[in-house]
Amino acid sequence: MHNHHEHAGVPKKQLPYLIGIILNSIFIIAEMIFAYYADSTALFADALHSISDVASLILAWAAVAVFGLRATSTHTYGWHNATILASFMNALFLLGAVFIIWFEAIDKLLNSNSEPAGSLIMIVSAIGIVINFLAAKFFAMAGDHEHDINAKGAYVHLLADAGVSFGVVLSGLLTFLTDWYWLDPVVSILIGVVIIVSSWGIFKQSILLIFNGVPENIDEEAVENAILATPQVISMHDLHIWGLSTTETALTVHLVVENPGDMTLLSQLGYMLQNDMHIQHTTIQLEKNKTDDPCNTI
Repeated sequence: MHNHHEHAGVPKKQLPYLIGIILNSIFIIAEMIFAYYADSTALFADALHSISDVASLILAWAAVAVFGLRATSTHTYGWHNATILASFMNALFLLGAVFIIWFEAIDKLLNSNSEPAGSLIMIVSAIGIVINFLAAKFFAMAGDHEHDINAKGAYVHLLADAGVSFGVVLSGLLTFLTDWYWLDPVVSILIGVVIIVSSWGIFKQSILLIFNGVPENIDEEAVENAILATPQVISMHDLHIWGLSTTETALTVHLVVENPGDMTLLSQLGYMLQNDMHIQHTTIQLEKNKTDDPCNTI
């Protein structure tokens, strides 16, 4: 038996990504310009972080768009696992940006006598907070960030950007009030730490899914127990669970039963796995109970 979950509403799912891309792209251009005039590494770091986010949003949007592509004879599951690759690239963009930010900040600490314009830094960063919160709000309204690591990655990055911008506002205020010009590159280094912390979990989850690991939201032991708790099931073997995409999970299993022609059992198990265990694609093979079968074990 194979149980397949259909998808609908793809264009609506793409809307938060497109809004985030447009809003952040406009702001990045402005922030880069003002970073130059304000002589601020912190603003530059914030802009670079936003550039990586836009690139990530574009990848994530493209991955969501592939849900509208039909499966073919050569790609029988469609292109849904592109969402996993996009999530991985998303994290790589951010982690790569950290090294650029740290290089610029350390270079400025050691070799520069610049005097960043604190007031201009505050104004530009405050605008960044508003833009990132607006973009994140659209993701919250769509609701996908609660169960899709791809959407969650974009959502977390937008919120992290808002937090980073708030930190830059504070550094701009302190620079304006105290003339502590060293604070600007120090804040840039802290921005890099924020990026790593906010991206690391998504990076690990995407690596897990790339290598066909059990998704973090699936409890393999609970799945086994639920299947074995079904009265008709005597034993099981060859259980495999893996992620097809950032939102879809697949399962295959061989079950030893008294009546391998029991279609009601197949329907019952498919319903339970999809609704209780959140496993959308199930392939279940029923086998006749044979006491001398060497595979008649869990």
